[in-house]
Amino acid sequence: MGSVLPIFAIVTFLIAGATEAATEGSGAVSIGDIVNPLATLVAAFAGSWAAFKFQQFQKNKEDTENKIAAGNRALMTLLQQANTLKLFQGDFIEPYRNSPGRHIQIQPALPFQEDSLIFDVRSLEFLFTPEYQQVLMDLILEGNRYREAIKSINTRSRHHFDVVQPKLARAGVKEGGEYTGEQFKAALGGHDYVHLKRLTDAIVLHVDRTVDSLVAMKGRLRAALLKQFPKGKFVDFELLKDAPKSIFS
Repeated sequence: MGSVLPIFAIVTFLIAGATEAATEGSGAVSIGDIVNPLATLVAAFAGSWAAFKFQQFQKNKEDTENKIAAGNRALMTLLQQANTLKLFQGDFIEPYRNSPGRHIQIQPALPFQEDSLIFDVRSLEFLFTPEYQQVLMDLILEGNRYREAIKSINTRSRHHFDVVQPKLARAGVKEGGEYTGEQFKAALGGHDYVHLKRLTDAIVLHVDRTVDSLVAMKGRLRAALLKQFPKGKFVDFELLKDAPKSIFS
């Protein structure tokens, strides 16, 4: 309706002007004298209006597609983060989860890149609205939680490689041998023994809670995206309930 009103106003104005000119002038004005230029003008206006509306439609479509793509990239980042920690959980933690000597038994890992999986928050600014801003802020916090989990793994692994293994080697402790907790404590010294235990408890806590929170965040983010873009296609994932057999077992 909005696009019809400007055309109607122009037509009315031109007809009125032509009629007034015919009344005041001495020559007769035919219908063709009015209609032909008017039709040309209306056609030009209609063409320009149609081009404008089409351009606007294309821009809106492109904007929507970009937002959907940004949402899917965030979901894929959540998947990669959750998968990274789930694999570590299955390979390193699960075999010794309930063992009283897990701080000794859990092996160190090669270093993970702490900033390799981050969210492109700028591309998700469309979520910064009263209805969805909490989802966006929670996503940012989830990214921080993932990095803290990775940092805790790397910190323990470095301590294991740089401090624990050299001390065990000097004490004659061999891999696969059977030793008591007191023997390990004597080999490492009380401080490093307790420090290793705290670092190990920290990675179990960080990894366990972050795997769960990443999956929960996926559900919340995906629901928010589908609410904004009901026709959009968004990736989904479920982590394996039973982790694959550990590479160390």
